Amino acid sequence: MSEVYSALGRAQIEREQADGALRQLEAEGAVMIREHFCADPHLASVDLRVAALVDARGESDPQLSTICAIDAAWNQWLSEYLANHRCG
Repeated sequence: MSEVYSALGRAQIEREQADGALRQLEAEGAVMIREHFCADPHLASVDLRVAALVDARGESDPQLSTICAIDAAWNQWLSEYLANHRCG
C-alpha cells in the first residue's frame, strides 16, 4: 500500500480518497487487502498491507488465488527487504 500511496500522491490523489475507493472495491469483492507485520523497528510506520485484484476469470476459487498472489508478493518483498536491509 505504501507504493500505491506514493504513486497516487504523484497524481495528487489523497490517501483518504484512495482508502475510500479501496474500501468500496473490497466491499464489492473486486479487491482483497491483507495486513502484514514485520518486527523491524524501521518499518513501524510503514503501511505493510498488500492489495490485489480478485480475478474470477477462469479460477475455481478466486479468493484463494488472490490470497496466494498476495502471500507471494509479500514473501518476495519481505525477502528482498531483509536481504538488503542492515540495522546498524
